[in-house]
Amino acid sequence: MSRFGKRLFSICVLMLLGVLFGMQLAGSNFNKGDDSAGNPAVVKTEPVSPAAESVPTAPVQQEVKEPPVVPVLSPSQVLGAEQSKAPVDVLADKTAGLLQNLSHNGMKWVVSLFSGVAE
Repeated sequence: MSRFGKRLFSICVLMLLGVLFGMQLAGSNFNKGDDSAGNPAVVKTEPVSPAAESVPTAPVQQEVKEPPVVPVLSPSQVLGAEQSKAPVDVLADKTAGLLQNLSHNGMKWVVSLFSGVAE
């Protein structure tokens, strides 16, 4: 294989890996932001100003909320509940859609190539 062919092959492999990695990230629930919003059990309080500290007051305590109670489900409810699709199934569906679009566009390209020859 020529040097150009090896380079082209390696670029194609890297592009394929990039597409698969991007689809994996898009399929997972990748969220940006701070972690403080995810923990509702602790309520933050604002610090007291230095002027207000000269007056003796009760110590400031953090309010702690109890986590919500999760209802216990019966086995029939668990089996009847609609479950979300597995990440593997989501990735497979996205890959299938990508391959279907690619083959459809490829067939259009080949038809357009031969339609120019027939005229």
